[in-house]
Amino acid sequence: MRYLKLPVNFNAILKGEKVATCTIEESIAQSIMTQITSRYGEVSGRPDFGSEIWELEFNQLVKVYEWEEDVKKSLIRSIKKYETRLYDVEVDVNLSEFEKESSTSIRRDVRRKADIYVKGKIIYQDIPFHFSTTLYISPLSQ
Repeated sequence: MRYLKLPVNFNAILKGEKVATCTIEESIAQSIMTQITSRYGEVSGRPDFGSEIWELEFNQLVKVYEWEEDVKKSLIRSIKKYETRLYDVEVDVNLSEFEKESSTSIRRDVRRKADIYVKGKIIYQDIPFHFSTTLYISPLSQ
């Protein structure tokens, strides 16, 4: 089976030209990354497609472990519902802070880094699937 590689060149498709394709693993990874980077309600007709990350991004009142757990649960729900090529889905989310030197020596920028790991099995081939990404979010000033 052939899967389209993102971003899709719709002009080429309409003209009947050859378009870039990818493996099932790459296609699933693209789908998961789209879910991670989408806000709820962003995809028309799918109000629960996406993740909690963008609802919690600048919320300083949520404890780290609560943030990790909320994001993890939201991703598990979304992936199980919208990425039906996987089963036995597990998600791990780790949030950490790091300091980045600012262009001025007076100020330091504190940012958050979210490491996201997804594993499961591909239904059609019953083979393991692994995906990981890192997002840099919530610029804070000190």
